[in-house]
Amino acid sequence: MMASVFDQRKILILFFGSFLAFFVFFPDVVFGQDSQVNVSVQANIQAWQATSTPPNPPGGGGGGGGGVVVPPSPSAKVIFIGRAYPNAIITLLRNDAVAATFLADGSGSFRREVTGIPGGNHNFGFWAQDSEGRKSVTLSFSVSILPDATTTVSGIFISPTIDVSPVQVEKGKTVDLAGQAFPESQLKIFISSKEIIKDATTSQQGKWGYKLNTLVLEEGEHHARAKALFGEGEQSSFSQTLSFLVLRKGAMICKGADLNFDNKINIVDFSILLYFWGQKTPGNACADINFDGIVSIVDFSIMMYWWTS
Repeated sequence: MMASVFDQRKILILFFGSFLAFFVFFPDVVFGQDSQVNVSVQANIQAWQATSTPPNPPGGGGGGGGGVVVPPSPSAKVIFIGRAYPNAIITLLRNDAVAATFLADGSGSFRREVTGIPGGNHNFGFWAQDSEGRKSVTLSFSVSILPDATTTVSGIFISPTIDVSPVQVEKGKTVDLAGQAFPESQLKIFISSKEIIKDATTSQQGKWGYKLNTLVLEEGEHHARAKALFGEGEQSSFSQTLSFLVLRKGAMICKGADLNFDNKINIVDFSILLYFWGQKTPGNACADINFDGIVSIVDFSIMMYWWTS
């Protein structure tokens, strides 16, 4: 008799122990609560996944089989929220393929929903084109998407666009830097090879500009890039890096692959290029079209790209 009671107690202990373990490790199934996933990749990401509890058996009381739970579709929805430039054309990439093209609003902000994305890890990218046709760099990040969930990716901040003019200038003259960024943000402009940082602000249309005096720069090639800062601690990635050349006063200002300055790029320019082929300090400095220190196949390739007749 005592052995029988002991066996019953063991069965009860195992039953309640199993239930307690299920409660601890699978609370969402017991209570049907939402689950939240936070991921940090240059954006704030939250994913909410709904779980279902079995419906009450029909008829209220009777024992026997409850209702059948039909699982929802495995696809997910992703909401992207970020900053660009007013009315910018934005391209969204998913796994290196174009997933959507859309416009930012007049304030430069954007919000885009994409549905039907399967669960799993995905690589997303954003780039924007401003009102002058200039393009940003691509902002890329990875997100783990839960099936049957809505994932919100916020804090996306697309880099400014940038343009440099002229690309060759005598020392002491100015180089115009310009582009677009999120309206009324602060611009940090970085100049190298000599490390110089300049400040600029964007207008309500997101346009920015800065006149760089080259007197403080050494003769030779330099590079410019920019990033935008907004609010408390928000900042974009860097823009494209563009180069420009500072020449000594009185130096010849080249016109790209047009080596004889006749506004054509043809066999005459090709002949000049061949004459100085392989030279590191050619008599015609413009023959080194990309200014890398030698007349080579790279200069020939540039000339072929711009060939006119």
